[in-house]
Amino acid sequence: MCEIKNINSTAIARNKLKFSIYKTIDFLPYMKELDVPHRHNYNMILLNERNSGKQLVDFEECVIEPFSITCLHYGQIHQWLDYDKIEGYIIIFENDFFALRHQNYQLSEFSFLTYRHKIPYATVSREQFENLKSIAIWMLKEFNGKENNFDKHLYSLLNLLLLELDRLFKTNNKNTEFTQSLQLIYHFEELIDKYYREKHFVKDYASILHVRPNYLNAVCNEVTNSAAGDLIRNRIILEAKRLLIHEKKTASEIAYELGFTDNSYFGRFFKKYENNTPDGFKKMFLKS
Repeated sequence: MCEIKNINSTAIARNKLKFSIYKTIDFLPYMKELDVPHRHNYNMILLNERNSGKQLVDFEECVIEPFSITCLHYGQIHQWLDYDKIEGYIIIFENDFFALRHQNYQLSEFSFLTYRHKIPYATVSREQFENLKSIAIWMLKEFNGKENNFDKHLYSLLNLLLLELDRLFKTNNKNTEFTQSLQLIYHFEELIDKYYREKHFVKDYASILHVRPNYLNAVCNEVTNSAAGDLIRNRIILEAKRLLIHEKKTASEIAYELGFTDNSYFGRFFKKYENNTPDGFKKMFLKS
């Protein structure tokens, strides 16, 4: 398998704004270039209005249905499979585009743009979709028109779209009741994504967050139903899988890249949580 490409938004947008929006029919030439596995160095929101398709996201096939929303975040590995008939809008932006305008909070505040949610996907009612579509149409008008302060309009419209999506993706469960706990989890996830190659232990993250490891673990269990250590391990395992499948690297090279000084320990670590060796997983996946 060929080495995976890292794709930046500038390669697609052909501009320095780090933001772009397309009708899917206008995005087809890029889809044809990206129908091989590629790593997103940007966030992508697909609003599909008509017809169906398929895409592969981090080893999972995702069906694209009418009146559906798919959100892909920074770092995910993506491949378009069946896409030539879908009709809707694609919004692409880098983290910096959002942060330039909204300095008081980060994209990690939106849980559907964090790695814990592998494929945030939802089908919505026609009315809900029309609300999102109206924002996308306004975005497209500003993006193509490039009138005075159009970039500021785009910042605000993106924020509005994300807030609307946040409403749709939030479920009526206990997670919504723990504002402080959610803030802690979001910051924890952000730190994991930044340091998972070098920091493998809960105590390391608890120290940065200025909380006790036991407290961090309790909050993780309460909000995510997973231990803090599991969130760290899941991120390491996910990256190991990505590197095994999509890059020409040996298990020992991957072990070193992910901060394991002992290759054999990395092998035991991987097998413990995946019930397979790194090489075994690669062979199994490539055969499927």
